[in-house]
Amino acid sequence: MNQMLMHRVTALNHLDMDEFTFEAYIAPIVTTLRFGDQLYYLTDQVQEAVYTLIETSQNDSVELTLVE
Repeated sequence: MNQMLMHRVTALNHLDMDEFTFEAYIAPIVTTLRFGDQLYYLTDQVQEAVYTLIETSQNDSVELTLVE
């Protein structure tokens, strides 16, 4: 069984991303589910958002750098 929902903290940890970056780049392009004061995201969308950023990084508006 695949995990369908990812808690906000889990998404931040999964992507190894700080809150500011997550809110600026990932949150606007994924569906947010709110249960009370807790935020959840669709797991597949969180992963697809990263690939979307990589694909759009060829535009001048987004610059991604590979760090080893």
